[in-house]
Amino acid sequence: MRALIESDLKKDLHMHTRYSDGEMTPQELIDMRVAEGYELLAITDHDGMGGSVTGAPYAESLGLQFIYGIEFDSEDVLGKDLHILGYGFDPQDEELMDTLIYVLEERRDRNERFRECLNKRGYGIKPEEVWAVNNGRYVGKPTFATVLVQKGVVKDVKEAFDTIFREPDLKAIKKVTLSTRKVVEVIHKAGGLAVMAHPMEQRRRSESFEEFKPRMYRIMDRMIEYGIDGIECFHPSASPEQSELLVAYAKEHGLMITRGTDFHSRENRNYDIFHRP
Repeated sequence: MRALIESDLKKDLHMHTRYSDGEMTPQELIDMRVAEGYELLAITDHDGMGGSVTGAPYAESLGLQFIYGIEFDSEDVLGKDLHILGYGFDPQDEELMDTLIYVLEERRDRNERFRECLNKRGYGIKPEEVWAVNNGRYVGKPTFATVLVQKGVVKDVKEAFDTIFREPDLKAIKKVTLSTRKVVEVIHKAGGLAVMAHPMEQRRRSESFEEFKPRMYRIMDRMIEYGIDGIECFHPSASPEQSELLVAYAKEHGLMITRGTDFHSRENRNYDIFHRP
């Protein structure tokens, strides 16, 4: 699996579909990438395998190299929203499925509290409106933002996040997040490889890169303690120079070097990462 992930094939190992917060079905996304000449793909929907399970047989029918993928959110003492990508796991692994059921149940509870809080402001968001965004395959903040756009409350999703969702009562509704150690453990027990996603996204808005760099290395050192297998060195959040630093770190520690667009929509393709050395 590692050899395939690090091969010279034209690849995108970080993509999202309607099974989480992406705009396309797995089939539509695969068709687009195939038309663009991609040879290896992984669908990595948030906290769910639906995109991969649906995409795998379709990719096989096209003769395309495909890897089961997932993106877990996690947290650690060194940072929140530490995303871990899982590759090549057994989708029928019992502990993996139980873990995802737990995450889904916690998300449903949070979403209902979030909807109630929005409705106290008079937005009148109905469950069926939320469900209709992508047939209920995935519900999260982006889903509620989309409904607010449809209702004309905000002009786009970004405005919802930048204004309404920053209100203290809404920010106080926290999601239940697994520990990073637990996520890596679950992926490994399912026979998969665990990769730290987009390290640059751990940088705080108030930090310069030079200020962030020591903390970045501390975080990645902690990931190694947890048994991480790789680092996503090429991602839209990293400049070419930053990617070079991540590659050097990965090589020094014997970690896989991965790349992905983090595709969500046609407005977020970020092809430039595939033209870097």
